[in-house]
Amino acid sequence: METACPESPKHSLPAETIANHDDLLSQILVRLEAKSLIRYKSVSKHWLSLISSPKFRERHTIRNPNPTVSAFFFLSTNQRLSFISLSDDETRCGSHSNPLDSVPELRGIKILQSCNGLLLCCSGGEETTRRAYYVVNPTASQFSRLPSPPYACQFDDSLGIALAFDPYRTGNVHYKVVSVWMTSRNTIGIGIYASETRSWSLCLSQVHFVQCQFEVDFGRGVYCNGAIHWLNHKDELFYCHIGDGSDEKPVRGGVLSSPLGLMFDREYRYFGESCGHLHLIDIFKPCVNQFDVRELEPDYSGWVVKYHVDLGPIIETNRSCINEMLIPKDYSGWFVKCKADLYSRSYSFQEVVGYYLDRYYQFVVLSLTREDNGGDLCLLLYFRAKVISYNLRDKTFKKLCDLAPEGTAGTQRSLKVEWLEAYNHMGSLACV
Repeated sequence: METACPESPKHSLPAETIANHDDLLSQILVRLEAKSLIRYKSVSKHWLSLISSPKFRERHTIRNPNPTVSAFFFLSTNQRLSFISLSDDETRCGSHSNPLDSVPELRGIKILQSCNGLLLCCSGGEETTRRAYYVVNPTASQFSRLPSPPYACQFDDSLGIALAFDPYRTGNVHYKVVSVWMTSRNTIGIGIYASETRSWSLCLSQVHFVQCQFEVDFGRGVYCNGAIHWLNHKDELFYCHIGDGSDEKPVRGGVLSSPLGLMFDREYRYFGESCGHLHLIDIFKPCVNQFDVRELEPDYSGWVVKYHVDLGPIIETNRSCINEMLIPKDYSGWFVKCKADLYSRSYSFQEVVGYYLDRYYQFVVLSLTREDNGGDLCLLLYFRAKVISYNLRDKTFKKLCDLAPEGTAGTQRSLKVEWLEAYNHMGSLACV
């Protein structure tokens, strides 16, 4: 007796229907975070082709507004570029894999700027080698080398280079790179590279600054709302709206005076963009635990104090471990003598911490960001080999991840990382 074979179903199962229907599959995948999509490339050649296509990547970049900071790149004390994920599960498992290590051409590069998921990097610079500049998407492990400007001024002559990329507010998936040159004693020229055209344009309208204002650090530009912003040592703000780079006068700029005037005791500064707003934090001795978070008015009329921060409770909570770091176990050295002198004059613990901040930073401001789903504004702090999120509204804090077990060498080194050596990372599928 023959056994009848079951007939094949006339219709595919729902999962198979979705998997074989590009439009439907795209509508589902485009809602997932970039990191997950990178893993899903290995599901099949079909998924790999779909997720890797420029059309899907552009759609995903615009469809996912305001991605949160998920990791940091930073230079450790041995000048090694490290990568730290804010996922505590990954951190406990020792997963600190630097995504840049998977691209051999990018080994040894220096990060200059992080901008909404993309990195501006450079390499070379030796006496016999001109610097090469790259725009890198670390999530996708892809990069693009920038062509040299077709002008007399080259990269090595530049005062600074900055990246402009913000698809979440502009709807534009293309980026620009701005290079600044001094063209005469009191003027600078702006060159703009547009990824959309893969070409440079030189501003015909130069931005005029007086000579003393060239103390601006053009190497640390911040992009926000269509403009590149720089600060000088007096906290005067210089900005250039870069336009689209195609008209005769693509750049207009200005200068905004400092909110505080001359400052001689500043310990360090945070200057960055968050959710379409420009923020400035100056930290001064001896009250290093307390500082203001300032925000630039949209019309550039000035800075306003949005929050006053007091990190004393966090430092007080960790008083014992900080004391151990300031006083070696053998009770010898410069720290012990000075600390004894300070205590003999009845200084508070906070004042002692402030005194030593020029040797060991107790905390580092990594970034300002919003909680998931557009929640409260938070400070991300690097403190005692941990990353802590400090809610600026309700003044609460929580640990996001541990970077090194207590008592290890990694913990001892943690206070020596300066904020301006840290670059945030957020997932993006943007094409470079």
